[in-house]
Amino acid sequence: MKDGSVYMWMQLLGFDRNDEDKGVKRYIEQTGFVPDGVCALLFHPDFFHQHRGMEEEYVLHPDNCSYYGIPRNVERERQPWTNYDFRDLADNLHKHGSKLYAGIFGNSLNNKFHDEWINDHPEVRRHSNTGGEGMITLFALKRFKDGTYYEDFFIDKVCEALTDYHLDGIHLADGFCPPGAGMTWKMEYSTDFIDQFITHSKVTLPPDIMATMGDDSKDAEILRSKYIYANLREEYINFMAWRWEQFFKKLCDRVHAIGKEVSTLAMYCSDPFETLYCMGIDLKRLVNAGVDRITANILSASCGIVNPDNYPYYFHKYMALAPTTAAFLPKGHLVSMLGLQDASEEWSMINHAPCHHERDMYTMMSYQMIDADGINRALGGFFLCLADGIPKRDWDWERERLEIALSSKAESVISPAMYWSDYAFDNMLHEYIHTRRWTPFKHFYEISKAGTHLCATVRPEGLENYSGTLFVPNFDMLSADEQKAIASYDRCAVFATACPGFKPEEFGINPSFRFDDKFSAYPMTAFVFGCDVSDEIRTAVAELVSADDGTPNLEGDLTQVEEPTWSILLDTLTFSKVNKGFLDAMALVLGKIVDCPFEVDKPHSIIKMPDGAYRTYIFNDVDHKYHRAFVKAKDDLEFKDANIISKFPILPPRWMDVSTNQQVYLYTEEVKVKKGFEVKLQPAGVTIVDIYMK
Repeated sequence: MKDGSVYMWMQLLGFDRNDEDKGVKRYIEQTGFVPDGVCALLFHPDFFHQHRGMEEEYVLHPDNCSYYGIPRNVERERQPWTNYDFRDLADNLHKHGSKLYAGIFGNSLNNKFHDEWINDHPEVRRHSNTGGEGMITLFALKRFKDGTYYEDFFIDKVCEALTDYHLDGIHLADGFCPPGAGMTWKMEYSTDFIDQFITHSKVTLPPDIMATMGDDSKDAEILRSKYIYANLREEYINFMAWRWEQFFKKLCDRVHAIGKEVSTLAMYCSDPFETLYCMGIDLKRLVNAGVDRITANILSASCGIVNPDNYPYYFHKYMALAPTTAAFLPKGHLVSMLGLQDASEEWSMINHAPCHHERDMYTMMSYQMIDADGINRALGGFFLCLADGIPKRDWDWERERLEIALSSKAESVISPAMYWSDYAFDNMLHEYIHTRRWTPFKHFYEISKAGTHLCATVRPEGLENYSGTLFVPNFDMLSADEQKAIASYDRCAVFATACPGFKPEEFGINPSFRFDDKFSAYPMTAFVFGCDVSDEIRTAVAELVSADDGTPNLEGDLTQVEEPTWSILLDTLTFSKVNKGFLDAMALVLGKIVDCPFEVDKPHSIIKMPDGAYRTYIFNDVDHKYHRAFVKAKDDLEFKDANIISKFPILPPRWMDVSTNQQVYLYTEEVKVKKGFEVKLQPAGVTIVDIYMK
């Protein structure tokens, strides 16, 4: 599309092997546009493991021809695609200017559809400390019995298959990279991997732990995991991050040498820190190793709705992945999945939750990242999941909204932006283990959830390109140079948090307002400088921070806090208590010190477009009712115009008499003094309005 990349992640069920061009022309007519690339969800890794070359035609495994080998989607039955059919599909997509990638998981189906490669190589199965080998899934960093590395075999097969099929690259997803949930404390404690850890990290394990080496029973792996996780956690996590970097360095070097690309999921709805801490994967190190594309899974609607009632709906948490991951990675390597529908997992956001789905796509593309080059959208585009089995009428609906989402081009950021520090990130692993303090990501989404949406991240080298309200989490963890730069920031208000007992005056900062968390064992302090804070806000804050929410504090040695049962859809990190009143006070103060010419009485996010429009995303804060939002110009300012950009509402904004809050504009009479208007919000939705000031 014109303003961003769109990739399709889809089963072969979306094409038709019986068509002369394998269904490519028909599919493009159905979608109404040519995607930048198609990632065929071939699912089973045996597509590569058991690749036999192209000397003769043979039928691909059923669990390559559809996700989990399902028999059909809404369009057609699963077809017996051959290796020649799949090569023809690549050639026909190329004729239309689209690429084809091979996407795999790391899962086994226990010989359900074919005799699987891993049966003959059980030594590379993923192990769990809850029961030895656990589920049959491979772990790509392990070695064969003869001491050679799985990755060397795998990369040879990948290069052979990509060349034979005329493919443009590989995509590694669930069960492969990332390999599994809770990797660092549940897996991988097999003899092979711990031997690699000892050799690389030069650590020494006690004799009783070393005595278990060679024994991969449940009891032996539990013993190893408990000791290493309690005593060598940082070393183990850093080792695993190094191992994944080495894997991708080998893979990317070889794949790039034949002119192909490498993409990977590498995260499970998790921010850069959680991805490192829970899975041992450093996303930046993967990109530096050569990975072309990280396909983040910002899937708040599909993850929230598909799962059981006891699973929370993490809209703000998942959305915050976009700006924080963009700030962490080198620029130009991040796209995000957008959950459309999935015949295998049996859900459809387009048909069953269109308001949630629309909110996801608009919000994802509203986030910005500011660096030395200026302001850019955090995400480079969409990775549509899954894009098969969607009729033309639904594609028409989807395409209109994709174009709206991708039309956001910020010239400046009005809502608060969060300062991102690589220096602080590099020290967060040690800090979190010992204090369980909030990470920047946790700050970002909790404050947004509390009512004040942050809409951007600012890297240190981008600070000179930003002039709006700045939010700085964990000021005390910044480098000395960063602290000086923040202390001298004078273009707008600064709101910061820091560790208990922090004294901003020692850094040349004279706060106009500060408050502490009175009910937490690790009590953060918050302070404001560069602006005044009204008596009204001070009084409100005093009331908020005066009441304990009753949440217990963590006790004992925080390095030994028991980790939760890890699930990719639940809170996976244990944090020190932050009292709800303190959180609400942070959101209140941050929202009130924003430099904006108007106020909105609903949660919102604002960027300024090149034509001068204040593009305003107004969120309904309930999921089951229509609401209205009221927008009012500040002081003696007036609006010039307001245009609806989203597909809802249909009618234009209703101009108001702000003295009475009564609607006066009935779409026929002229309003001479435009001081306020209201717009309708759909359930679980977001209305986008371009606002122009007089």
